[in-house]
Amino acid sequence: MRGGYDVAKVSERVRIDETTAMGETTITGRGQVTLPARGLRSLDWHAGDRLLVQRLAPDVVVLVRRPESWTDTYAGRLTDVFGDHESVAEYLRGERASWSDD
Repeated sequence: MRGGYDVAKVSERVRIDETTAMGETTITGRGQVTLPARGLRSLDWHAGDRLLVQRLAPDVVVLVRRPESWTDTYAGRLTDVFGDHESVAEYLRGERASWSDD
């Protein structure tokens, strides 16, 4: 038992791998956490980077560096959702034609 939780149980849930562990930290009285320098270097994270925090389980959170540009990050990821260019153009032509005042 360490820090109020059973390390073995957390390891079972999250599969903590000792070979990729980046260290340990403590939450300060002001709610701040300092990430170990070794981990920051291995991730190429720097002072000023914005992090997204997601809770996975009662004692598990994931940190992900926020993209500099959401547009660049997600551009082209949904290209298969609406069909190819010609099918989208055909759909739009049909929609626009339905707007006419007959």
